[in-house]
Amino acid sequence: MSNDLRSIDDFNIPEAILNGIKARGITYFTPPQTDAILSGLLKWRNLLVVAPTASGKTLIGELALVNAALSGDIGIYTTPLKALASEKFEELNFWRGFGLKVGISTGDYDEPGESLGKYEILVTTYEKLDSILRHKPSWLSRIKTLVVDELHNVGDSDRGPILELICARTSMLGAQIVGLSATIGNPESIARWLDAELIVSDWRPVKLVEGFYDRKRNVIEFNDGRLETVNNDLITHCVKQALDEDYQLLIFKQSRRQAEITAYNLIELIRDALKTDPTLLLDTIRSESPSRSEAESLTKLIKYGVSYHHAGLSPIARKVIEDGFRRGLIKVVVATPTLAAGINVPARRVVVYTRRFEDGVMKPISIMEYRQMGGRAGRPQFDPYGEVVIADVTTVAEGRKYIYGKVENVMSALTNMRALRIHLLASIASGYVRDERGLNEFFSKTLAFNTPTFFISRANIRRVIDELVLMKMLKIEGNKYVPTELGVITSQLYVDPLTAEIIVKYLNNVDSVKDLYYLHLISITPDFNRVRITGYKKLEEDALSLSDLGLIPDISIVKDVDYDDWLRSFKIALILNDWINEVDEDTIVRKYDVGLGDILTITDVGSWIAHAASVICRAVNLKEHGKKLGLLSKRVDVGVKEDVLELTLVRGVGRVRARILSESGFRTLEELARADPMRLAKLPTFGEKLAYDIVTQANELIRNR
Repeated sequence: MSNDLRSIDDFNIPEAILNGIKARGITYFTPPQTDAILSGLLKWRNLLVVAPTASGKTLIGELALVNAALSGDIGIYTTPLKALASEKFEELNFWRGFGLKVGISTGDYDEPGESLGKYEILVTTYEKLDSILRHKPSWLSRIKTLVVDELHNVGDSDRGPILELICARTSMLGAQIVGLSATIGNPESIARWLDAELIVSDWRPVKLVEGFYDRKRNVIEFNDGRLETVNNDLITHCVKQALDEDYQLLIFKQSRRQAEITAYNLIELIRDALKTDPTLLLDTIRSESPSRSEAESLTKLIKYGVSYHHAGLSPIARKVIEDGFRRGLIKVVVATPTLAAGINVPARRVVVYTRRFEDGVMKPISIMEYRQMGGRAGRPQFDPYGEVVIADVTTVAEGRKYIYGKVENVMSALTNMRALRIHLLASIASGYVRDERGLNEFFSKTLAFNTPTFFISRANIRRVIDELVLMKMLKIEGNKYVPTELGVITSQLYVDPLTAEIIVKYLNNVDSVKDLYYLHLISITPDFNRVRITGYKKLEEDALSLSDLGLIPDISIVKDVDYDDWLRSFKIALILNDWINEVDEDTIVRKYDVGLGDILTITDVGSWIAHAASVICRAVNLKEHGKKLGLLSKRVDVGVKEDVLELTLVRGVGRVRARILSESGFRTLEELARADPMRLAKLPTFGEKLAYDIVTQANELIRNR
């Protein structure tokens, strides 16, 4: 392994790539980049690169993608989060200046993706790429390289099976796979699975010093031998030191509430220390946040140079905080671990709290999670070193375990029954598997196949196939597995087969129900499990009462739904019901104790599952339910009552403007098309430019009907 920076001119790489990276101001390759090139990165060799944050892994992936595009084929960069996909897309857009076509796709899972073949570099989320591979668009054979960001997610119980099957299918296509990660405990076994050259490096552009707070001695013990005396409580000490030495501080708390409380507690410490002007950030939050309460909460903090950050915030708020921190306009951010999931927000010192409330008790996080957060310490070109301080270990031994211990092994999560049910159906419905021989061949490409317990999974596979037959998703004809129409539709809609079964069972003998019934039904499905929701048990009495009246689904109909999930789903349904009846975001936030980010997630998932339910109902001849669910999906997407839904087809007209238009006498596209733009311009939140654009769009929509 090399340990030195090397000039980019030392390597025989394509001239177009060389010119591109020189135009970016890159003159040297880092050691991991050098090792990747020497190991066959640009010669289509599979690679697994395990190296610290900021060591240059992204450029390794970028070189592979551009190499694929220059060969006339397609390179795909896939990543776990939409925010990460957007960040990478912006970076890769640089190559448009060199004639390459760069695109992004992160949603619409039932869309075949045929049009995406026009791109030479494509950025996706894991889920979207999985959906594309299921639909098998005509350009699939042109995929030359797949770059997998955050490959350690293959061990995640939720996204892991998706990622594992993406790699298996890409391997069957014969494409190059380049896996990138900062934290894998068993890289050798993962590299064997991918048939990849392994590059493991501990090189960082900024030295990382790790330490833990020893409460008994009241010192921070660092692994470079230093002992730092803590004069106050740890947070006060770290904040004061950051202010005195003029660097930024990132604090990771394990709950939203703790992140918010800690941020507010820091106002008095920081209020007189901010030397930069955050006016632009404040103006953006005030003008663009969809919630007055969010804007008020954050402006109280940001004006003093501090903020919290978690998934409950609106996307615009998270972006403003991240940008403000990068630009030095915010000195301290108190975040939950979502900020550590690959988004580029480093700081000189990072403080990590390692205990999280799970299953009624406080549990320590894994070494892998700690390393993900600690990796944010140290800003290249700004900091002489980065420091991570573990805040809450109970013993010296525990602190040293995090610093010196081995990262946990990454194991396959494809072996659980839900994952097998989803991905077995997808593999058969997409034609990757047609019989038992094909099944064995397909699974031989998975990480699960290489685990000692896979013999147990074989029995589970047979059970799942029998289950899918009972669900009428598959037929077994001789030695062939044949997907039914319902099976193909369910797979292409990207929903769990159990979701389809629940929808059909609940609606099969029900003639007419109201919106709340449908909303509770879609919220019961296993595809809603990702949504974070608490405080639902206080709604138990209302839920039981409405169930007795037949206004929401009866818990007893489907054995796979437990009581807690049913209650949790009731709260989600109430949130969705308020949303489609145009209750404003601030009211929903206060009423249900959720964040704007939660509302966005709930409505995104709700719209998707309502749409899927609509298609499923039509497929099984529940056409009236299908029609109502289709309409409901559109209403959930934009958050409006049915009477103004048509108005939201116009770009720039959301739930608020649609209601303003309706109350001003503009209730149809035809009325908008005939409107006087100057009259529209005088309506609240409109303006002249938007008014003219709305009239033009309305006319275009009518012509294209």
